[in-house]
Amino acid sequence: MAYRLSQKKKQLLVAIHVISVASWIGGTLGMLLLGIYLQSADSGDQLAYTLASMEVIDENLLKYPALLTLLTGILLSVWTQWGLVKHYWVVIKLVLTVTTILLGILYLDNWTMSLADMIQDMGFASQSQKFRSTWSSIISMSSFNLFCLLFMVFVTYYKPFGKIKKRRAERKSDHS
Repeated sequence: MAYRLSQKKKQLLVAIHVISVASWIGGTLGMLLLGIYLQSADSGDQLAYTLASMEVIDENLLKYPALLTLLTGILLSVWTQWGLVKHYWVVIKLVLTVTTILLGILYLDNWTMSLADMIQDMGFASQSQKFRSTWSSIISMSSFNLFCLLFMVFVTYYKPFGKIKKRRAERKSDHS
């Protein structure tokens, strides 16, 4: 039989998971709000300070909480009755978590650094078409990530679609 968490250990792991998810959502919301603020900055200094704040949020409220969320989510699913691939809602959360993390690593981080480089090189004059396009990408990606995170919260509470095995077994019995 697989390892199962005691009630106390499960409660501790759930608490760590919830705190990391809340931090990740807060960081995503912070990135989105600061990204929106970038558009109304009045000087190169405001742009630089805002982007520096975004980089701090990215490093501390996105990367680590996202990875901790993934780790604790996997541990909770494997060490409890839910299983990693027994229920559709767990698989949905896993896929969205990994997707959101990868999008952040592959795109959001690079776009933020790209804007910081533009501002460092050109100051306030950096608000070119490329700046606006990159800014728009950051806003779109942050909005998408926030939507995914909030959707995952709802999936956690409603647990839609049932068990994966149960559905497969029903389809097999329907075809017999």
